[in-house]
Amino acid sequence: MMKIVIVGPTSLLAYSFIKMAISAGHQIIQLGRNENTAIGKPVFYKADLTDAVKFSEIVAKIFSEQGRVDVVINFIGTHHKPMDFETDDLNENLETFRNVMDVNVNLAFLITMGFAKEMIKHKHGHIIHLCSNASRLSLYGSYGYNASKHALEGLIKTAAAQLAHYNIRVNGIAPGTAISDLNRGMLIKDGELTNRALSILAHTPTKKFCNADGVSQTILATCQPQRHLTGNVIFCDDGYNIEGHSWPDGNARLYNLKKELD
Repeated sequence: MMKIVIVGPTSLLAYSFIKMAISAGHQIIQLGRNENTAIGKPVFYKADLTDAVKFSEIVAKIFSEQGRVDVVINFIGTHHKPMDFETDDLNENLETFRNVMDVNVNLAFLITMGFAKEMIKHKHGHIIHLCSNASRLSLYGSYGYNASKHALEGLIKTAAAQLAHYNIRVNGIAPGTAISDLNRGMLIKDGELTNRALSILAHTPTKKFCNADGVSQTILATCQPQRHLTGNVIFCDDGYNIEGHSWPDGNARLYNLKKELD
């Protein structure tokens, strides 16, 4: 049995993973802003991730009350609609960019530092961050999201190198595209797949979107003790990372074979 801390337990993927981990006999500790959003009847700790001092105190309390923690998984993340430099307001884009970087990078840094401080005392632990295909590839118009996920991989590698001496591993899981509340508007319109969605499928060997259960299987497998696995981002994306997409309208035509390209 592993003792797994879930940071940000409210997403569909987190919900899927928690159910799967509990079914496999693991103990789940949930860490979030509102206990009413917790899944099931968990061990729950309320945390303010905007205050580093208070967050550190909560992490210390978890270790004091729960003992040694095996794995911490960071499910916190946000996206934004594609940016258009030609028509969008620059100030609005900059505000969006800063917000995405704050959620996807700054909070990941806080989580890593906060839990590593306690794990070092035990010389044991594994920190996993939710990454993305955008950790390596470009996603059309997703400037803030792309920059944040590239930065997150750098954070993972840096932390893994520094914490290896203490027997602490740091890795990332990069799912492919899944249709969720976060991105549904970009992928489905009037009941039909958008050009963006079709362009993703055009460069996905299986021609499938990911689903929460499939990604949860990869996360759970990564949680297992694997002494040599650290500093890596593991892709579970149906092979999308082999190709990537950069031209939604053109790729949609290629995928549908409706007409020749200009």
